[in-house]
Amino acid sequence: MEINNKKEIGQLPYEKLALLGISREKADNMPEEVKRKLANGEVTPLLQVSISAQNGDVITLPMKLQAVTDANGKAALLAYPVRAVLEVERHRDLRLTDQEAERLKQGEVLQKSLDINGEKTKQYLQLDPETKSIIHRKVTDVQLEQKLKDMEKVNDIELGTQQKQQVREGKAIELNVGGEKVSVGIDLKEPQGFKVIKGDLKEWERQQKLRYDDAHPEYVGLVMTDKNRWEYQQVVNRQSQERAIKLNHKETENKGLKR
Repeated sequence: MEINNKKEIGQLPYEKLALLGISREKADNMPEEVKRKLANGEVTPLLQVSISAQNGDVITLPMKLQAVTDANGKAALLAYPVRAVLEVERHRDLRLTDQEAERLKQGEVLQKSLDINGEKTKQYLQLDPETKSIIHRKVTDVQLEQKLKDMEKVNDIELGTQQKQQVREGKAIELNVGGEKVSVGIDLKEPQGFKVIKGDLKEWERQQKLRYDDAHPEYVGLVMTDKNRWEYQQVVNRQSQERAIKLNHKETENKGLKR
């Protein structure tokens, strides 16, 4: 059985990347894995970037990036700076309760009605395990109903009402497809917000909590070196993380980024 979580590759958001000190040349020299994720609308691995603060200082810090389109169809870039822990106070617009924050820390995907920038919508919320930032997306943007129909048609199966409701609520479900165990569910790190994997729910949970540096302890982040190329090195240090925590949300927005 073939599992495909990809979509057609688009163009890199060069203008937005330039705001982070990543020129067109540097962007084109990124590893193919990173360029593919960015062009596909997926969340990238950690990248060390540079942002000019209002006082003129240049702040270097590690973050993940995701290319998206805003409500008007214009290109935008979501930035997920690294933080030591989930800082609920930095997500006031999500109005998280203590219980919801704890569920996010445990790797659950939540569905919540929110009022963001004057627009009331239902959103899926998910915690990225590396950056401790909350990724969120409109429920309607995920187009879940169509994805479930497509999956049923391709695999010649029929999901029960309870199974479909579990997926709508953000819970992963386990299926038997052609004698193989398959797990499906919401994953906002994917460009379409939905993922299918080979394996049971334990494998789903393992992959959802997997950090890149757990699998590759020699790596911390992807940085530009003196050799003028991108390399994984332990250069994304504690100081960068401290600066990431202190980065002012308004400064980032003023530079055309979102987080």
